[in-house]
Amino acid sequence: MRKGMKMLLVVGVVIASLYGVAFAEQAGKDWYIALRGGFQPYSMEMSGRVANREFDAKADLSDILDKTDTTLFGGEVEFGKGRWFTFLNGSYQNSKAENGDTTQGSKLDFTEQSLNWMVGYRALMRALGEGRTMSVDVMAGVYYVNVKNEMNIYSPILGNISHNERVEWFDPMVGARLYYPFTKKFGAGALAQIGGGGSRLHYVASANLVYSFTHWFALSAGYKYWYWRHVDTDERVSELEQKVYGPVIGVQFKF
Repeated sequence: MRKGMKMLLVVGVVIASLYGVAFAEQAGKDWYIALRGGFQPYSMEMSGRVANREFDAKADLSDILDKTDTTLFGGEVEFGKGRWFTFLNGSYQNSKAENGDTTQGSKLDFTEQSLNWMVGYRALMRALGEGRTMSVDVMAGVYYVNVKNEMNIYSPILGNISHNERVEWFDPMVGARLYYPFTKKFGAGALAQIGGGGSRLHYVASANLVYSFTHWFALSAGYKYWYWRHVDTDERVSELEQKVYGPVIGVQFKF
């Protein structure tokens, strides 16, 4: 029952994004606001070197929900007028797991937060006939990432071992998104962002198919890939690399 409620929470609060399900609709002359969310049954890979020890881990969302007590949520809001727009998206994940007890066992508490703020301009609008308009947007902004991990190992032989690390950084980003309509209601979208500075390399890419039922409601289905590699001069955290990828089902409400 608890796992079922957890999954409903994941779907209800729309985790994926975060991450910019790449809706790129025709810009109007008046102010508008768009609210976006989605569900991404993602796979996560994380590797690196922490306290001079290398590690490599991979997990699917189903494994994470089944084996840990996890909270996930996220979403995106966009404001625009004419050809100009700005959007902010973010995500939060906290996973906790306990095995055994304080005499022999382990305890893990992992948290990752991200925020992405971009300002963009519709650089190209081309009428294709039959009420269809292709658009290309360019954008620039910043990506914030905060990763925290707390681990405790309880052993009757070695005693209690604790290891905590936290890294956070800001990355300047540039990007573009494209929307190509096949019909008045159905089209394809794509988004790409790349940057770095706080990290060595940071990029996001997604592509999807979009169906607009009305001016204010649309659904999409596609695929998203998020990657970053962070190197820290701190002695406790030397290097972290993360990949999050998988299909995305998205929804948009536009007012």
